[in-house]
This record gives sequence, C-alpha cells and structure tokens, in this order.
Amino acid sequence: MRSLSALLLVFCLATPAAAEPVDDVKESFLTYKTAILEADGAAAAKVVTQNSRDYFRDLADQALTLDRAGLHDIHLTDRLYAMLLRHKLDRSRLQQMSGGEVVSYAVDNGWIGRNGASQLRLGHYEIEGDHANGTILRPDGLKSPFRMEFVKEDGRWLLDLVALMKLTRTAFEYAVQQSGLSEDEFVLLMLEQGTGVKPGPEIWSPPS
Repeated sequence: MRSLSALLLVFCLATPAAAEPVDDVKESFLTYKTAILEADGAAAAKVVTQNSRDYFRDLADQALTLDRAGLHDIHLTDRLYAMLLRHKLDRSRLQQMSGGEVVSYAVDNGWIGRNGASQLRLGHYEIEGDHANGTILRPDGLKSPFRMEFVKEDGRWLLDLVALMKLTRTAFEYAVQQSGLSEDEFVLLMLEQGTGVKPGPEIWSPPS
C-alpha cells in the first residue's frame, strides 16, 4: 500500500511564458514547492490563499467537534486530515491554532507529501483578473483532467490548496479501492503510517 506522504500529492510547475503576471505565479509556486520539499511549514503557509488557510482551520474544528457519525458525513480525505490532527494534538492546541498554523503543521509533519513533487508539472496558464489556472500534466507530459489554481491577494499570487483537493480525493478513493480495506480500516492504517502511533478507539470521539 502507498504511504500517506505518497498519497498527499504536491505538484511541480513547468516554466511558463515570460509575461510578468505568469512569472509572479511561477515564483509563488516555486516558493511553495521548495517549502514542501524542505518541510518548511511556515514558508508554505505564507504562499497559500486565505481560502486554503480557512479550509485547514475548518479541519481543526472538525477534529475538535465531530463524533464518529459526523466524521463519516465528510469526505474520506477531510476525515483523514481531521483525525490526523486529533491524533497528534490536544484540544487546547487545536483550539488555539490559526488556519495558517494548521497548514504549517501539516507540512512540517509530511502530511502534504514530498513524494512526486518533482514529477508533476503544470501546463499552459490562463490568467483572468486575480485568478490564474492551468492544466496539471502527468509525469509522461500528457494532460490530466485536474487544474492548479492561484489567486492574487493583496498584490501577491498565492496557491489555492483547496482547488487541489479534487486530485487528492481521487487518489484516496482509488487507494481505498486497491487496498481491499474498508474506509475505516484504511483511515486507521494511514493514521498509524502518518504518525508512527497506532490510534485507539478514542480516535472516533472529540478530544476531551
């Protein structure tokens, strides 16, 4: 079975055309990519959108509040992230963290994985106002159905991690199918692989 870091994909950007806005997008992504490869969570959190930071803060809230039924009401990927946070952090720490700090923690711990970072590229860009996106290329250079998106916030191009969740979700759904495990068995195994600590039955309940 693939490890957690292999399933939580990050992406490599191909060199785009020389127009200034595209250069800025490229610089933002390369900063993010370097941060991922070096497990520098603070640097990664600085180059992702507010939407991304809000998403990861929501994951912390889910870790704090959802019981087993609630966890099963959210997508497998969100469930895994929320349970990883619950497995590693106590209630007080989770309550205090900002969305950017949750992103940083995930990168520092390899939950946004480094495997595959140098193998995937982004194809042709399209820039419309404060939004930029392009097709993600497969390692063989062919187009995939997935897009990478950036948003210009306060004059800076930032990577939208939320837009990449479709790819991550597809990878996890496929991994579960290939594993022969139930979703619960798969999640518990990923928690153990991602943290080095086997979770107990309390993982399905909000932290006290």
